[in-house]
Amino acid sequence: MKKILPLAIGAALLTAASSAFAITDEEGNASLQFNFSAPGARSLAMGGAFIGLADDATAAFSNPAGLVQLAAKEISFEQRINDYSTEYVRGGNYTTDPFSTDSLRYDVAESDTRSPSFLSFVWPHENWAVAVYRHEFLNFDTAFDSLGATGDDGGRVFPFAADIDVRITNFGLSGAFKATDALSLGISLNNYNLDLDSSTRRFTNVGDTLVRFSTQQQGNDGAFGFSIGGQYRINDQWQTGLVYRHAPEFKYTASIVPGSIAFTRIDKAAYFNTPDLFGAGVVYRPTDALTVALDVSHIMYSELTDDMQSNFMLDDSGAAARAALDPLQIDDGVEIRLGMEYTFTELKVPFSLRAGMWRDPEHTVRFVGEPANAGDALANAVLFSTGDNELHTSLGFGWAFEKVQIDAAFDGSDRNETIALSGVVRF
Repeated sequence: MKKILPLAIGAALLTAASSAFAITDEEGNASLQFNFSAPGARSLAMGGAFIGLADDATAAFSNPAGLVQLAAKEISFEQRINDYSTEYVRGGNYTTDPFSTDSLRYDVAESDTRSPSFLSFVWPHENWAVAVYRHEFLNFDTAFDSLGATGDDGGRVFPFAADIDVRITNFGLSGAFKATDALSLGISLNNYNLDLDSSTRRFTNVGDTLVRFSTQQQGNDGAFGFSIGGQYRINDQWQTGLVYRHAPEFKYTASIVPGSIAFTRIDKAAYFNTPDLFGAGVVYRPTDALTVALDVSHIMYSELTDDMQSNFMLDDSGAAARAALDPLQIDDGVEIRLGMEYTFTELKVPFSLRAGMWRDPEHTVRFVGEPANAGDALANAVLFSTGDNELHTSLGFGWAFEKVQIDAAFDGSDRNETIALSGVVRF
């Protein structure tokens, strides 16, 4: 089962065909994790609620319209440590009639990344501002082994070992201007770069013969995106913001690589369609010391799986292939972020305490519905069966010296923890 029998035949694997679909059904793609929190430890500590506020150098990414709030030239940087757990099917059993995954066993793969996540320079003027920045948009690296699963009909989803490493780095040029005393507008032009290196090794028996082969996803591609934003100050207490972020589509190569059976290596064109985002934020300042921020963002996660491609077949257009692939989907998600900041302004060096929470909607590849047959669709229904909403909480603090600002933050959920340290130098 699981698409390997057509491969074992070999006769159909003589020539490669190009296609233009979304990401493939390689099992490692089920684990992809995105986090669209704005960069900066200050924002992270406030639950990432920064679209309406956007009053420091990280506005270049979160909402470029906010750059006009800066009063001095700034250089900012951030270092992040991300520890995360990726759930996957470890083994167990499934039933076919009626279809059920209740007897599957799940496990988690522990991974971490450590890297400089943001660097920027902002040059403000009286009525306008420009900024250049580098932002690590995505950094995900995990590996896990599955024992497969056994069905009540004697079928089997075969064992595999998955390894996925994907990074997207964003280089941006942002500008903002004051349209009126209350309204500011901004735009950011971005060059995104994708580095993808993923492989899945598979093991099964064809008769008495152990069959081994692998699929790979590899690519290094650059593409342009943009974001536009607006910010409106209602009065001294209330402020709102809007942003639309368009991220690009990347091209990479999906391959079927011979192992213990002889067939011609297959290379196919595949596409990684990064989700767009629509966001709105509101800020309330009841006092000079207290700031409350709320963001709501709609993220087009479904773009990742539109017209998903098989990493096992030359032709994805047949009825059987689409019956297996079409149910593999990611729903669009809505993120809700709430954050607060209290600054002890009476101190010689102002000190701020921050806290927040936010809802991270489920956005892993899932099999939607019940499988229509006992072939590839059934195997996909078993392997792509994990994912839950998560509630994050965050805490942080910061000092604002005359020329230097230092901020630290922690963000955690059941499966993810992030520590951030950022600094700003003004001159």
